[in-house]
Amino acid sequence: MTKIEPSRARRAPGILVRGLLAALLCAVTTTATGAATDCGAPGGPATVVFPELCLRAFAGVPGSNGADSTVSRKVTLRWVRDRVAEARPDFGGYRIYRQSARRDTTNMELVRRFARRDTLLWHFPDSQDTLQFVDPDSAGNLVKVCRRYVDGLCDTPGDSVFALLPPGQPVGRPDLPVAGPHDGFPLYYSIVYGAIDQTVREVTEMFVPDTLDNYARCNVPGDPTSCPSLNNKATNLMQSPVFVSGPAERDVESVVVVPNPYRGSARWDQPGVQRVQFHHLPARAIVRIYTVSGDLVRELEKTDPLSGNLDWNLKNGNGRDITSGIYLYHVLSDEGFEAKGNFVVIL
Repeated sequence: MTKIEPSRARRAPGILVRGLLAALLCAVTTTATGAATDCGAPGGPATVVFPELCLRAFAGVPGSNGADSTVSRKVTLRWVRDRVAEARPDFGGYRIYRQSARRDTTNMELVRRFARRDTLLWHFPDSQDTLQFVDPDSAGNLVKVCRRYVDGLCDTPGDSVFALLPPGQPVGRPDLPVAGPHDGFPLYYSIVYGAIDQTVREVTEMFVPDTLDNYARCNVPGDPTSCPSLNNKATNLMQSPVFVSGPAERDVESVVVVPNPYRGSARWDQPGVQRVQFHHLPARAIVRIYTVSGDLVRELEKTDPLSGNLDWNLKNGNGRDITSGIYLYHVLSDEGFEAKGNFVVIL
């Protein structure tokens, strides 16, 4: 859990979110892997100060019966709506951003806009206190597309429809997958308040001037318009990432190692962490890694019945870091099926 920094906690007067709403949010997200602010332990109080949000993100999509499909290659975000903030005359909605690999706001991708005054982009009933977004989903771009595709080609020329497409969807090709969360990459999310313009449409991020400490961070003392905005991507940026994975396979025909080649300076890894990942594995399997001369480097056992992924931290059986080179792998499922391949490590 991430504690609210004392300097930020001094924002008074603020908006406090306590009690039942936070308890409900925390109770339904006990598998959360990241949080923007301290929402308190399940059943306990939570304190967030506008424009902070009580946010949780976790891999998978919860089912109606409470089951959690954690291997759906999707991420669920939930946050407690701020009724006072939504009553502001400049409130336009919520903007959700995503960043892969690094906890950095400079290259975050806008993956969803919930614009309150747009019926296509706002579907939350007033009685709903905890809001939810599943990445990926339809993001609100109306595009004219072919009605039916066959083998990637339009089968109904001259017969088109408007479709609501998510970001990353190839234009005119709703039959192709979106550029959603990818296996193995650490994912960070942030939520920012949107603002409306004179046409009453959500067009930008809400400006919340940082006038704390007697305008200490403003260019002109006493002038709020010269201050930086507290409502930015860093305010509600998750401290810890969330990871997605695909389901366990029935066989070993599609096993791959990613990334291949592995480069120590690539975006795949978090700082200080080295790993490759085996994808499309069955529920139970033994993975053996060898040098090109046939020496056993490491033996890994996969027992997760849900995920098809397995990490290797690039250490040998004695816990020492391996060296750059070509490595061979052998996968043996508990049903006796085998798969072999190779990959390159460049450190």
